[in-house]
Amino acid sequence: MPGFRYFLAIQTDLPEHYGDERSFIDTLNALKQAGFDGVELNIRDPRSEDPIRLGEFLAGFGLTFSMYATGLAARSQGLSLATTEEPRRKKAVQWTIEAMNFTAAIGGGVIAGFLKGTTGEHSQANRQQLQLSLAELAPEALRLKTPLLVEAINRFESPLGHSLSEVRDLIGEESNHFLQILPDTWHMSIEEDYIEAALVRHKDRFSSVHLSDNNRFFPGYGRLNFARIISVLESAGYQGKLAIEGNVKTTFIEDARKSAEFLRAFLSTA
Repeated sequence: MPGFRYFLAIQTDLPEHYGDERSFIDTLNALKQAGFDGVELNIRDPRSEDPIRLGEFLAGFGLTFSMYATGLAARSQGLSLATTEEPRRKKAVQWTIEAMNFTAAIGGGVIAGFLKGTTGEHSQANRQQLQLSLAELAPEALRLKTPLLVEAINRFESPLGHSLSEVRDLIGEESNHFLQILPDTWHMSIEEDYIEAALVRHKDRFSSVHLSDNNRFFPGYGRLNFARIISVLESAGYQGKLAIEGNVKTTFIEDARKSAEFLRAFLSTA
């Protein structure tokens, strides 16, 4: 089966005892057979897993660790980089540093999506706290050479940083290439007037793009023109990663297979 012109990952959760989890093993086998290169993994606690062991485990399926997804942990633990409660903010910053240390040992990046802040934290004071947190994390990302990807999430789900421009304002114009934007095509379909134009405008500040259809299912289950989106990225000289992320319509494996086949029509190396 031909591969993809871009590194293609997909996001899922890491089970607590993943080495003995039959369904997770079956999922990894199916992902490799479908042509995926790696996985973004939601991990509850960076201190609970050995990154080297995890990397070796994934390599056994021909996959690599692409990104540390933090949404599960942020929601379950109430982590917020924008809170005005200083002990809570410091806890979130320290947790993120631990996630970056984990990722530095295995390769990839750390996604800050819902980690940015929780419902209601949309005041100017919250924005200033988020910027302070990102300013504290930026040198750690540079030291560890581990990208921190601040995801642009639509206004209905995240209190701060909805469009690519808003996230760029949050992370600043500094030359730290390890502090980045993470575009997501579904969120962009809500927040951007023109998805392709926004991607081109900010192409120097991201190294990964989340692919999700306009109905939040995987690409191919909705109406977004992914052929055009990929064509625009290629024309702009994009050389980063792509990752599928979204809701499951049938089963994770079936949706992943169908979405990979849909993308292969215009991403195949053959």
